[in-house]
Amino acid sequence: MTRFRALAAVAAFVSATSAHAGVITSAGSTTVQPAMKACSQAYKKTHADMQFIIAGGGSSKGVKTIARGKVDIGRASRAIKDKELAAYPEMKTFKLATDGVVLVVNAANTISDLSSAQVEQLFKGAVSNWQAVGGANAAVNLISLGTEHGTYELFSHHFHLKGEEVDGNLVFDHGHAWIAFSQDIALDKVAHDVDAITFASVGVAGEFSRNGSVKLLRLDGIEPTTANVVNGTYKLSRPLLLLTRGEPVGEVKDFIDYMQADECQAIVKKLGYIPLH
Repeated sequence: MTRFRALAAVAAFVSATSAHAGVITSAGSTTVQPAMKACSQAYKKTHADMQFIIAGGGSSKGVKTIARGKVDIGRASRAIKDKELAAYPEMKTFKLATDGVVLVVNAANTISDLSSAQVEQLFKGAVSNWQAVGGANAAVNLISLGTEHGTYELFSHHFHLKGEEVDGNLVFDHGHAWIAFSQDIALDKVAHDVDAITFASVGVAGEFSRNGSVKLLRLDGIEPTTANVVNGTYKLSRPLLLLTRGEPVGEVKDFIDYMQADECQAIVKKLGYIPLH
């Protein structure tokens, strides 16, 4: 499925859904999506009649769809912007967890650590061969999420990048990155390309690293661990948010309460995110 068709499918989903008793709909961040799916499955063990429709689309899609009343719960993997709060004053936010963003390479890549300056040079195309940063003599293949993703927004802001989408690629100065519709697609691409690099949620990327297909890099010598995110030494971190239009009520409120409670928070932690408590 092309990126355009995938986005169109999400748009069709959100335009076709409306509030129905026993059904909770959600769209937005692909970082938060695995946690919501896992928690919804656990929730159904005691609420067998509940149904969940959980689409992706990125954080900006999560904000827009909840603001327009197209879904019950939006999702964002970034802080809500001041201009969004001003435009949608009825939007409410509920924190689910904290997460880091990490640089990811193929497990066979000899690189284990990059400086912030090197990351910026790689994605801007100033450095286009791994040898320049201590790796093999091979061209660097850049993989990026699209600009609608909260993970992209944090990454691009931190490394002073401004991408322009051109023919399925994201162009940063002289760097051309292939655009992946989701983090799973980006990580799978890296898992099958020894010369590729991407960025992703620590929680999502951790699952790939555990099966030995990819490697999470240190940034400026700092490991992307839970402890380092919590104590602030690892700088690339952001909140994971649930969004509603107005104060949630009924089934939606019950499920959000569940997602912030101990049982779901244990699931969140198991998935590699940093829980509320």
